[in-house]
Amino acid sequence: MAASVDSAAPLPASALPPAVPPAALWLPGSALPCHEPDARRRSWLLTPGLLTQRIREAAGPRFAMHVLQEGAATADGTHVREIDMGCGAEVWLFAHTRVPAATLAAQPWLGSVGTRTLGEALAAHDATLEREPLCYAMFGADTWLVGRALTHARLPAQNLWVRHSAFRADGAPFDLYEVFLPAMGGEA
Repeated sequence: MAASVDSAAPLPASALPPAVPPAALWLPGSALPCHEPDARRRSWLLTPGLLTQRIREAAGPRFAMHVLQEGAATADGTHVREIDMGCGAEVWLFAHTRVPAATLAAQPWLGSVGTRTLGEALAAHDATLEREPLCYAMFGADTWLVGRALTHARLPAQNLWVRHSAFRADGAPFDLYEVFLPAMGGEA
């Protein structure tokens, strides 16, 4: 696995904006056939669990994961981690994790995932992990998170699917948002 620490656009020095609009209409996976006609894309969206293994298998020896940033991002101590994954230089997935300060105090290992994938870090700790059902929404480039992903991947404005995972590690909550870029699962 190629893993490196790169950089993304700096996070705002003031309050961190919501990753997605608070009033977003999230869909359950069972609704995706009505909203995403492309069976290949739908298959990627509905991948159970974390996507790391599937991306690794599809990309083969060209699998790449880059840590774009990791650290406290706001005055309230919210910890943010952003990574991309893909095949060679082509970005397939942009992931944004937010860990509230109280969760970080209870689960300090969430603040130092480093070049491991989140899935590897979760598997390496004894925390009782709960994950709410995955939910999905399509957002445009005017949504803060999608705008960041498009800018990072150097892609033009377009609508992209976002998958949200709400986790609890020993009861302490944190959120993972995965932005599915158009190249997801393409030619390796």
